This record gives sequence, structure tokens and C-alpha cells, in this order.
Amino acid sequence: MALWLLCSALLGFQASASPTISFDDVALVSGISFRHFSPLSPERHIHLYMGSGLGWLDFDRDGWPDLYFCQGTAFPPKCPSDRPSNRLFRNRGQAEFIDITEQAGLVEAEYSLGVASADFDNDGFADIYVSNFGENQLYHNNGDGTFSEVGRERGVNDSRFGSSCCWADIDCDGNLDLYVANYLQIDPKKYPLCKNRDTGKAVNATCHPHYIPAAYDVVYRNVGDGRFEDFSERAGILKEPARQGLGVMSADLDGDGDADFYVGNDTVPNQLWENQGDGTFRDRGLESGTALNRHGAAEASMGVAIGDIDGDGRFDLFVTNYFNETNTLYRNEGGLQFLDVTEDFGLAAPSRLRLGFGVSLFDPDNNGWLDFFVANGHVQDRLKELGRDDEPFAQLAQLFVNDRGRRFRDESDLAGAHFRQPRVGRGSATADFDRDGRSDIAVLHLNDRPALLKNKSQAGNWLSLNLVGMKSNRDGVGAIVTVRLGERELVRLKHAGASYLSCDEERLLVGIGDAPNADRLTVRWPSGLKEHWDDLPANHVYHLIEGTGKH
Repeated sequence: MALWLLCSALLGFQASASPTISFDDVALVSGISFRHFSPLSPERHIHLYMGSGLGWLDFDRDGWPDLYFCQGTAFPPKCPSDRPSNRLFRNRGQAEFIDITEQAGLVEAEYSLGVASADFDNDGFADIYVSNFGENQLYHNNGDGTFSEVGRERGVNDSRFGSSCCWADIDCDGNLDLYVANYLQIDPKKYPLCKNRDTGKAVNATCHPHYIPAAYDVVYRNVGDGRFEDFSERAGILKEPARQGLGVMSADLDGDGDADFYVGNDTVPNQLWENQGDGTFRDRGLESGTALNRHGAAEASMGVAIGDIDGDGRFDLFVTNYFNETNTLYRNEGGLQFLDVTEDFGLAAPSRLRLGFGVSLFDPDNNGWLDFFVANGHVQDRLKELGRDDEPFAQLAQLFVNDRGRRFRDESDLAGAHFRQPRVGRGSATADFDRDGRSDIAVLHLNDRPALLKNKSQAGNWLSLNLVGMKSNRDGVGAIVTVRLGERELVRLKHAGASYLSCDEERLLVGIGDAPNADRLTVRWPSGLKEHWDDLPANHVYHLIEGTGKH
């Protein structure tokens, strides 16, 4: 048995390498009646094009991930009672969802963009943070199926043009802190408007972000009693000029044990905020090679994904970008040095004629290699009037399959009907919503119905991991999980906020191919504790509680 496992690992799970990865859109038959609402104004106000995200969370702790949708609204806004609301759909199992927004106390009248869910007060129940075009909201989970809005009370009600947000424990004190990326400075009463005159005729169009001042991001430190303080100045993120932030994600990118942040900015250099370990951050974007692409150009970045794509144990970065740019893959070379390997990995040509937003890094066939899903869609809908017939507003989503850490193959044509229907894609997030051991995807589309993509691939074995911090934050956000299979090791990250304006479910699903068990599973908790569990049989759910493993 040991010899068989070793051979299987060395061969890279060839016996379970996916024939075809495919999905069925089951949103309507599952009871998800949501439709995004962002009517495009005659003046083409820019925030109406940015769309919204969505997030998975098990708010009632019944073991089934529930689905939260951010919603838009018309501009100028109507009376609050006439505005559509964000929606929460409870997962009842068997691919059945019901809308419980009103009874949960989650009616929201702002134009909502981003969502990140985590248990910020360590009471065992998932809370929800929502970034808005307007005042942001923090919904505290009361533990009885309802939520209370406490943004102002807890000090996190930033009112700038919020975009993506994520939770992380920046000072390793066991309390989750919050990073909110902000986009542009826009006063709704003095809204900047633009016209395009490329064809000699003035056409109302969304403004290029260079023509509108950028807004500073904000970092909130959790002081431990349920309140937060604006930590941005002391953290050092105000030392540089503000940039147009759209995507943000946290991970320990330099391997020193604390949480760093990577921010994707629109048309200006991206930022890698390295945690200095003393409560301050330093932008290492240019030094690390992640601020620009390999040609030295800043790109219009939207979504961010972080994970180990080549199996070397280091976290790589992937960023979705604008039309006629490429999505960009930065491979981690160690020592906080990254290399743009987009072309080498076959990702340049397939992404150049797309405008990428949501990006999900996951393993749909459970072969141990992380693949990419990308939701695409333009931010200009009058391109034909501008003489740009080759840039469609609605675009096809894409699936890039990882060829054992060496290249990616665009297998979108084989992935199901959803990938053959142009949509204006925005946020995306993953969860095993039907608990069959395969990762599924939810996708939000601008002014359209969402997709709930049920994974119907032939998939390998898996481990489903629920991390419970004790000294660390209860969700274990920031933990690094290493699964050893013979001579091979799989490294995965527990995060709370990713993609574009979205967040994945709390559980980690780790594909292990044909291996019948994991030889050893190691968790490096945010507290610094490192412990392991041995000989874990495949295809089971494991609740890993900090302090109960072997040291």
C-alpha cells in the first residue's frame, strides 16, 4: 500500500487526471430568484458598471453553505422603500435554496459592491461586511437566524466608494481585522461625467479612472471588544498617493508568519503590502515584481486570486485585467520575489480579448492541481458606436485547467452551456454547496440573473476541512494547510475575501486524487502554532480544532 501511494504521488495522480471538467447552471431550479439591478443611466455613471459580488457563508451552522448576493440600485437613487435589496438565500440541502432576507434582518437599500464574511467577534457565527457606493455595513450574526447592522456602532461605516474587502488578523492577536479597498472619490451631488469623441461624435461613456481622483483604502484594527479603530495611518498605507483599488486578498506572501495584502488597482501599479510585524505595512509591489507586468506596464486590475499553482509550496498571484491586456500570473520565486509567467503558462493569448473580473482558484476535479475560473464582461456598452466592434459588452466566461503546474489549458468549450453564453460577468465565489465533495461556483452578472454552476465532473478523492481557532481567530483565517501524499505536498490557504467583490465558503476542500488517505495534514495557525494529524481517510469532513493535533 505504501509503495502504491508513493508511485501515485510521483506520477501526479495521472490515474485521476480529469477527462473533462464541466458544470450545469442550476440557479433557477434551485430556487435562486435573484436578479441583479443596475440600470445604466443615459449619462453612463461609472459605478453602475462596476457591478456587485456575492459570498458563501454557513450563517446558521447547519453544515450547508448559504449564498448572499450584493445588489445594485438605480442612480439617482429612488426612495429607499422602492430600492431592491441584497438577498440571503438559505441552503436547505438537496440543491434547494429559499430567500430569507426579510426574516434575517438583512434588507439593504444602498448600491452594494463587495462582501466578505467571517466571525469577527469569535462567537461561533459568521458575520457579514458589505462595501457600498455610500456607507458600508457590518451585519452581526445574532446566532438565532437574524442579523443586526452595527457598522456605525463598531466604527467600520466608511462612506467612500468601497470595492473589495477581506478579513485578516494583521497583529496575530486572535481578532480579525478588516481591509477595505476603495475605488474613486465621487460626490453623488457632483458626479463626474465623461464623453467619448473618438469617432468625432460625442457619446456618453463611463469615465476613465484617470479622470477621477482615487480614494484611499482603509484598514480597521479589531480592538477585541467588538469595536474597530481606523488603523490606516498608523499602518502606513496612507504614505503613498491613493490608488484606484478594486481587488484585495490577504496571505502570508513572504513566509514570515503574518498577514500581507495584495491589492489590484485600476490602470495604476498594484500594491503588495508587506506586514512588518510591528503593526505597519510597506508597499513592496515594485520590488517584488507584482506592481507591473513583465513589460513594465501597469494594468487595469479587477479580481485577485492567491494559491500555489505549481506545487512548490509558495503562494502565487493571479490578477484579472482589462481588454487588450492579459490576465497576469505572478509566480512566487521565494524571498518575496515574483515573476510574470503569464505567457509561459499559456494564459496570455486566451485572456487578451476578454475583460476579466471575478476569478476563482479551485480544484474542480480534485486532482490536487488548482484551476482558474474567470468571469468576463466589459465596462463600456456603446463600443459599436465608438467604432470598436471587436470588444463585446457581454463576454464568455473561461475555465483554465492546470496541467500539473506547468501550463494551463483553456477548456472553456468543454465546461458546459454556461461557458457558451456571453454574459456581463462580475463577482465569482466557490463552495461545495451540495456537499458531494466537488467545488461549485456562483457567478454574479451585471443586470442579469446569477449562475449557480453545479460541478458534474468526474472527480478524485477529497478532504473537507473546518478549521476552528482557539488562540487564533475562531475561523482560522490566515491558516496554511499542508497535506502530504507520499512524496508530494499540497499547500492551501484559509482566507476570507477574494476574487472580485466576493468571498468563498469557510470550509477548505482539498482534492487528493486517487490517494485513499492523507499521510499527514499540517496546520500552521495564525497564532504561530504548528500541529499535525496523521492518516486521515479520504472523503470525510474533519473539524480541526487548534491545540488538539500533534506538535
